Amino acid sequence: MSLSITKLPNAEVEITGELSVQEFAAYRERALKTLNQSVSVDGFRPGQVPEKVLETKVGEERILIEMAEIALQETYPKIITENKIDALGRPEITLTKLAKDNPLGFKIKTAIHPEVILPEVKKIAKEANSKPLEEIKVEEKEVDEVLEQIRRSRMGKDKPEPELNDDFAKTLGSFSGVADLKEKITGNLKLEKTAKQKDKRRMEIAEAIVKETKLEVPHILVEAETDKMVDEMRGQIEQMGLKFEEYLKHLKKEEKDLRAEWQGDAEKRVRTALVLAKIAEVEKIGAPEEEVEKEVKHLKEHYPDAPEERLRTYIGNLLINEYVFRFLEEQK
Repeated sequence: MSLSITKLPNAEVEITGELSVQEFAAYRERALKTLNQSVSVDGFRPGQVPEKVLETKVGEERILIEMAEIALQETYPKIITENKIDALGRPEITLTKLAKDNPLGFKIKTAIHPEVILPEVKKIAKEANSKPLEEIKVEEKEVDEVLEQIRRSRMGKDKPEPELNDDFAKTLGSFSGVADLKEKITGNLKLEKTAKQKDKRRMEIAEAIVKETKLEVPHILVEAETDKMVDEMRGQIEQMGLKFEEYLKHLKKEEKDLRAEWQGDAEKRVRTALVLAKIAEVEKIGAPEEEVEKEVKHLKEHYPDAPEERLRTYIGNLLINEYVFRFLEEQK
């Protein structure tokens, strides 16, 4: 395999290379085996399609693409390990040559861990924590609004409007009456406001530290974060029973417009994530393994088909961020 590695601006590298004819051809059998399991051919069971029939069914191009995917899935980790490339996130892979009985040409662009020069983290966190927090109050009208929402949710086309009294309160759960219900609602609203206040303070601390931190943000990571934001929005829209494309038409926008609008927020998210990871590294903050295991097990119950290693990475990062924020909150 021939390789050329070029360092790019903004903490990225470009890897250009070729797998020889022999190296690439070695993946053909595995590619055919994979396709055999996924392609449906009348008269044959999955995995039992004769090779010549399969080749006719799927075509040479699809076989070559499958070969390339398998080859690069195996080759990329070896490249970054052997060349000591401190890769970060998913790479962008482009095939530059793809033909039977030819070398496989490829170009890979990947982000690398940028140099992150932190400011005086503890000092900044201490200054942010010294600012007084607003007293959390729950107004009576807020409680009344929740009560009205509950009452309306119990109304039906053929049901009379329920009267807000002790009997109605008892139908909602283990409440002694309206006064008890109001007390519970007040407590819940206070908890919600406290959580929001906590999140707001955490963001204030993080933003203050990020502002004083020196680092280059890899463009690939910003694009990946933008992808994630689009996917999140798509999921929310589809959960409401709407089609994402139709929603965009209603807004008189295209996906590229959203991506352009969100570039700033995406970069901010990436920058914050890199800074939190650096603080965790410097302060030797990790996630307890038993806690990771517990959360992974819980997620597997809801997403049984999700790869466990991906869940473990996701949970690990969430927990580390939580412990970093706790560390920052302790700076008084």
